Amino acid sequence: MDQESLDKARKKSIVKWSIWLLLLTYSIYAGYDYSISNVGFSPTQPIAFSHKVHSGDFGMKCLYCHASAESSNYSEIPTAHSCMICHIALKESSELIAPLSTAYFDEIPIKWNSVYRLPDYAHFNHSRHILASVDCSSCHGDVEKMDSVYQSRVLTMKWCIECHREPKKYIVPARDISGIILIYNDSLLFDNNSRSVVEPAYGEFISDLPKQPFDWFVYPKKPGRGPEHCSACHY
Repeated sequence: MDQESLDKARKKSIVKWSIWLLLLTYSIYAGYDYSISNVGFSPTQPIAFSHKVHSGDFGMKCLYCHASAESSNYSEIPTAHSCMICHIALKESSELIAPLSTAYFDEIPIKWNSVYRLPDYAHFNHSRHILASVDCSSCHGDVEKMDSVYQSRVLTMKWCIECHREPKKYIVPARDISGIILIYNDSLLFDNNSRSVVEPAYGEFISDLPKQPFDWFVYPKKPGRGPEHCSACHY
C-alpha cells in the first residue's frame, strides 16, 4: 500500500473514531443531564392520590402500602383491592374515589405513571437497603409531605457511589413513618466496622450481621459502606 493510501486510511480511521467519541460523549452527557433535569418531575396520575393526606395526616407507614420493598428488589404499587380495604367503607361515594371504585368493581388495573425510572442496564434492590435501616426518604425525599410525589434526588451513578462511600452524609436513619424496624440507638446506627472482602480493597465491604433471635424474623443491620464493584448495580 503506497503512502497516499495509508494517509487516506488513517484519516478515515480518525474520522470514524472521532464520530464514535462524540456519540459516546453525547450519550454520557444526555444521560447525566436527564437525571439532573428530571428532579422535580411529577407526572399526572390516573387518581389524585395524596401521600400528604394518607401518610402525613393519617400516619400510614410506607411499608403498609409498599410491603414488597422489605423482601424484594421492587417496591410494589398497591392494587385497587388494597386501597378498597379501607375505602370500601370510607368515602366510597367521593368523586375523588370514583376512579378507584370503578377499577375495583370492574377489575381494571390502575395504570400509575412512574416517577423514578432507572436505565435498563442498572438495578436497585429495595430490600437490601431497607434491611440496612436506610429510610425511604434517603432516596425519595419526605414523601409524607407531598400531595403529588415528585423526583427529589438525582439518579446518577456519582450520587449512588458517594452514598456508598459516605453513608453518614447521605442516609436518613429509619423513621417511624417508614415502618422500617429499627433496633439501634441513633448513636450506634452506622457501622464503622465494615471491612473489605479482599485485599487490596476493590469496592466490596461486609460487616457482621446482628444475632438473629428467631429464624422467622430478620433483624435489620446497621448501614455501613456499600459495595462499589460494577455488578452491585449493573447487570
